[in-house]
Amino acid sequence: MNEVRLIEIDKIVPNKNQPRLDFFDDTIKNLASSIKENGLIHPIVVRRMADKYEIIAGERRCRAYAYLKKSDIEAIVVDKDDEESANMALIENMQREDLSAIEEALAIKKIMKSRDLTQKEMAKELGYRQSTIANKLRLLKLPDYIQTAIASGEITERHARALLKVDKDKLEEVFKTIIQRGYNVKKTEEYISALNDKDKVKVRGISSSVQLGVNTIKQSYDLCKKTGLDVDYNVTEYENEVKITIRFKKPR
Repeated sequence: MNEVRLIEIDKIVPNKNQPRLDFFDDTIKNLASSIKENGLIHPIVVRRMADKYEIIAGERRCRAYAYLKKSDIEAIVVDKDDEESANMALIENMQREDLSAIEEALAIKKIMKSRDLTQKEMAKELGYRQSTIANKLRLLKLPDYIQTAIASGEITERHARALLKVDKDKLEEVFKTIIQRGYNVKKTEEYISALNDKDKVKVRGISSSVQLGVNTIKQSYDLCKKTGLDVDYNVTEYENEVKITIRFKKPR
C-alpha cells in the first residue's frame, strides 16, 4: 500500500511527459490561496528518479506550494515506468479538466507514438470512443495560430472542429471573422455552412454569360472580404431570375 510522506520541494522535478503546457500565474496564485486557507486536500503523486522525485500528478499543487515558499509537500511515491507515468499524468489532468484540447491532443499523439498504439487501443485506455480520439488528433492539422487560440481558450474545441471544414485558403479569413464577431459555436457552424454552400453555387438553367456575371459578382465579394469589410453574400435562384444579395455591416 502506498503511504503519504513529506518530500522536500527542491527534490521534486516536473514530469517530462507532463501534458499540460501552460501554467498561468493567476491560477497558481488562486490555488496557493486556497491551499493556505484549507490545506492540501490531495497529496501529489511522484516516482523516484535517482536522488530526485518526478511528479506524476499534481504539478500545479507543487507549484502553488513553491509559491507559498513551503519547504516540503505531502506526496505518494509509486513505482511506475515511463509509459505508466505518462498515462497517469494524462489521465489525471483530463479527469480534472486541466488540459486544453490541444494539450490533450499532443499528449495522446505522443503516447500513441511511444507505445505504438492504434486510435482504438488509445480510446480503450482512456475510456473514450475511437471517434473522439480521431477528432482530437485532427485539431493538430490546424495552423499554429488556431491551435494557440484553442490552447488559450480564445475559441473552444467545437469552434475548432467547425473550422476544419473550411478550405485552407480561406481559413485565416474565417477565423478572424468569428473572433471579431464573437460567434458562439452554433453561429460559427451556421456561418461556415453558409459559406461552404456559397462556394458551391452553380446556378442551373442559365446561359454562360449570366453565370459569368454571377461569378464576377462573387469575385467582387471575395475582394471586399479581403479588404476587411464586414459583408455577407447570398445567391437565390428563382424560376426566371437569379437574385444576388450583398449586405455590408455598418461600422459602430
